[in-house]
Amino acid sequence: MKKLLSLVLALAVLLGLAACSSGGAIRYDLSAPITNLDPQFTTDPSARLVISQVFEGLFRLGPEGEVLPALAQEYTVSQDGLTYTFHLRQDAQWSGNGVRVSSGGWEAGEPVTAHDFVFALRRMFDPTAPSPFAGEFRRVANAQRILAGELDPQSLGVAALDDDTLQIRLDQPDSLLLQRLAASYAMPCCQAFFRSTTARYGLALENLIFNGPFYLRSWTESLLSLRQNSVYVSPDPPQAFGVDFYIAQGDAGERFLAGRTDAAQLGFSAAQAAQQAGVSVTSFEGTTWVLLLNHRWNLGSQEEPLYPFTEADIRLAIAHTVDRSQFSPVLPANLRPAATLVPPAVFYLGWPYRTLAGDSSPVVTSWELAKRYQVTGLEDLGLERLPTLTLLVPEEWNLPQAAGYLQQGITQALSVYCGLEVVDRQELEDRVAAGDYQLALYPLSGDYPSPQAFFSYFLSGGGSNYQGCADPEFDALVDEAYAYSGRELLAAWQRAEEYLLAQGLAIPLCFETSYYAAAQGVGGIQFSPFLSAFSFRDGRKE
Repeated sequence: MKKLLSLVLALAVLLGLAACSSGGAIRYDLSAPITNLDPQFTTDPSARLVISQVFEGLFRLGPEGEVLPALAQEYTVSQDGLTYTFHLRQDAQWSGNGVRVSSGGWEAGEPVTAHDFVFALRRMFDPTAPSPFAGEFRRVANAQRILAGELDPQSLGVAALDDDTLQIRLDQPDSLLLQRLAASYAMPCCQAFFRSTTARYGLALENLIFNGPFYLRSWTESLLSLRQNSVYVSPDPPQAFGVDFYIAQGDAGERFLAGRTDAAQLGFSAAQAAQQAGVSVTSFEGTTWVLLLNHRWNLGSQEEPLYPFTEADIRLAIAHTVDRSQFSPVLPANLRPAATLVPPAVFYLGWPYRTLAGDSSPVVTSWELAKRYQVTGLEDLGLERLPTLTLLVPEEWNLPQAAGYLQQGITQALSVYCGLEVVDRQELEDRVAAGDYQLALYPLSGDYPSPQAFFSYFLSGGGSNYQGCADPEFDALVDEAYAYSGRELLAAWQRAEEYLLAQGLAIPLCFETSYYAAAQGVGGIQFSPFLSAFSFRDGRKE
């Protein structure tokens, strides 16, 4: 109670300061340093948030997840749903930050053309280092054959019919293509400028140009300053003067309540304090914490590998030990137990997906079933028992305490010791991305408001498939969903999610609610649980 009172008093100071504000850039905290702003390749959420402000793609997402036109002023779709033709605005230009490039054939004011989108999409399919997001465009003509090494990226089904006309051909219909084209990884890339950076594109300010509502004026370890892009032309021009992103300066909630930032993602206590002081707080239950099992963990040798978590019965043995009623009391107020994957923030047909699909899971807590699955799984693997396991846990909230109950369940039900390794969030993300773990507590969030954004974490060969899953049946279920709409699409999503759970490919633990607030006198920021819809372009500060 004392902490809450002190937060309220701090916020009162903030409100007084906000009333005297003279405008300027909106101040916002990011949690970790940014090292790469290459739209096609960076996976860091903070970096992708910045990219979405300084670049503009064919489309952008509105506050309800609706697809809005950006550089594509209009488009047509062939009768068979396989050919999309986009007509681009002719007034879009590239801009820099005052640094003039002396080589490579680029200078400020160059038009953004259909060729820039062709180059961006093709470079995602570079056979030597494909983009982590290439799988999002798996239905583009020849995409899967390129990823399999059978064709050259130049054969990808994208073409510039002229400077202002882009055509994308698909092998099979994709009902979510426009949402994918609004994501940060689908931003254009100027080929001449890219080549002039000599493999350093996106790694430093001098290796970037922009076409969005803002440009990046400065980039240091502690601050990224965005300012309104003077050459940006749009039927819907940005309102914000700029954004100052402060990097790893401390607790974002405390800084917001002390008046050091104008908007922030808040923890539960800070959100309570803000609400009690009359500040409007926006919340989304848009993240799912899951228990990841590393399918690439090898118990054998390089010559004779043995991957225990590729065995469905071993995964199910662990899944059946999870007792959410045990760790529920120790979860912070922004987390609640969940047995399903897709979070409530995802809407479909005007309703939360969870309302339409239900909350039940085919996997229940049962140590008896866990033991049975363990026996059959070990037999199939030719093992007598599993070795010692280690569970990677982030050092935040009460997650280590909650993980203790997972540890106890695995140890007691399966007679396998499971240790805990507590790390900070950045190390968790780095190690999971590198496959350096056995089991891990990890948060999943979506780029766009669709269950398929969460299914992408489990697709074979996907860059965000951190477990290393390779299940052809699940891949086929997701591929099937691409072609549907309406109630048929809902049913296809339900089949895919149920399969994930029934095979132990996804072991959900809890949903996370995120809280966002803007200080008095600051408005127009489009908060969203989905990166493609989070926008500062219409932000205003008195």
